[in-house]
Amino acid sequence: MKRDDDNLDLLLQKLRNLKLSGMAEHVAPLLDHAAKDNLTALDVLHRLCDEERASRLKRAVHRRVQGARFPEVNTVDGFDFDFDTYRKKCRVRYLALHDLTFLGKGVNPLFIGLPGTGKTFLARALAYRACQGERRVVVTSATRMLNDLSGAEVHGQLERTLRRYVRADFLVIDDFAILAMDPTQAKLAFQVISERYDYRRSTCITTNRPFKDWPKVFPDALNAQVIAERLTERAEHFVFDGKGYRPTKQ
Repeated sequence: MKRDDDNLDLLLQKLRNLKLSGMAEHVAPLLDHAAKDNLTALDVLHRLCDEERASRLKRAVHRRVQGARFPEVNTVDGFDFDFDTYRKKCRVRYLALHDLTFLGKGVNPLFIGLPGTGKTFLARALAYRACQGERRVVVTSATRMLNDLSGAEVHGQLERTLRRYVRADFLVIDDFAILAMDPTQAKLAFQVISERYDYRRSTCITTNRPFKDWPKVFPDALNAQVIAERLTERAEHFVFDGKGYRPTKQ
């Protein structure tokens, strides 16, 4: 028995040296299971490979979620689609996005409507699903993104900072076109949206303002029009005009 333990310790060391942490974690209980159920060596190898694959996927998703910088992670199972009529109507169309084929087509999910209607929740849930698909995701508010880019421009690091927003497979901008922008912010917003449009990368926005009101936010009405056109050319619209959701107090 002592010799078997020594061999197991040596095996664990080899697996960790090879960065096979999923196998290292499960090899001991799997060997015990194999002895009880008379599993073949091939069965054991298959299961070890499955465990390693699952472990790597879990770590990859965790890295994507950390890199996305979610203010809060939301998942679709926590959304009440039966709360009002529009949520019921949009359910099938929204859930269809979770197969992530829209990312390859550069389609922009646009969530527009009154506060408290679920726009941000659904946008974040879609972003989380993209992380599960091992896609590069960035989740930000419009204010945070524009402040980040403005600060980078002042310090001569705009190109580097811009890459984070432009190169993401999926960019989610919360509260877009809500607060008035100065010329510098409008220029930076235009740059992000335009470059992503050129590379056919999906951009998701949530906003309380309909497109016709965007000239109130941008200092140049033409700038507002061009950004709106580039977002809507390839888009899936969700316009929430129902009542806001307020959880029942216990």
